[in-house]
Amino acid sequence: MPMQILPKSLTTTENLQRLIRLLLEKETLRRSLQPGDFGPRVTEAEEAQSLLDQVIQVSRKTIALDDYLPTVPSLRLTRRLSRLPRQIVLLYLLLSPAGLFFLYLTLKESEASGALWISRGAIFTLFVVPLLFYRRARINIEHECGYVRDSKGRSVIVIDQLRTVQFQSYLAHEYGHHLYLERWEPGNEEWVREGWARLVQWQVVQQLCREEENQAYLYHALVQIIGELKFACEIISRTLHQRVPFRVSLLRTIYQRNPLMRQLTGTPGFSTSRLIDHAVGTAFYFLEADRLGPRETLLKRFVD
Repeated sequence: MPMQILPKSLTTTENLQRLIRLLLEKETLRRSLQPGDFGPRVTEAEEAQSLLDQVIQVSRKTIALDDYLPTVPSLRLTRRLSRLPRQIVLLYLLLSPAGLFFLYLTLKESEASGALWISRGAIFTLFVVPLLFYRRARINIEHECGYVRDSKGRSVIVIDQLRTVQFQSYLAHEYGHHLYLERWEPGNEEWVREGWARLVQWQVVQQLCREEENQAYLYHALVQIIGELKFACEIISRTLHQRVPFRVSLLRTIYQRNPLMRQLTGTPGFSTSRLIDHAVGTAFYFLEADRLGPRETLLKRFVD
């Protein structure tokens, strides 16, 4: 666990109740949305750069960075999603002969015993595995964009060929990391940077939603925010030796702890330590934004 001590401002009953209210408000908003179309996949470098330029402009407008001119990060467009269908076809070609052979052997049996039906069911799973693998791999690739600095200290956003709405939503988060490190340099704990970047993302997607008239921008960000706020509520409740409210425990999020259920439902894999950083950071900054206002929160550097 990367955080041995939670920020003091989070470990109060009053702020836990405020956080629960924010969480339920976000869930109500998510349920009211009509996500619409997430757009086509971004496959060309020129289009990707154009979308980054739009995110940069919106970020400067929403955070009021008129007098601050950060450098522009490079954009590395990976192509793992475009290679994934070919890999699935190869997997089918590897598994199908064995599956068909064993299925043939079971069909030769005249008596349909319970053990025989179990064997047939196991064989049929060979044909389902590539589909499950494809869905899981696709979802994990979509969630694995990131912000890095190369060996020469240059800032790079690494992202795959996501759909337009996903692409810009994730770009907003990663550009938030860039702004934070350009303005303040590294040094704070990971949760501080993650929470600040998530609030930047939320402000940017709200503006993009208004400009593009597409609620999918809000929906995509809310799915992440709600999952992180719920996880934060659970951590803080345990710290305060309180029960997680029933209405909070009922909320379904993308963070499924059971590996088998993640495989069956198609939810992404995650690192618990990373999720703690994201959850605590999101909870901290969204509470501050609720108290001070988003712009004032983003322009002020918080270290508890």
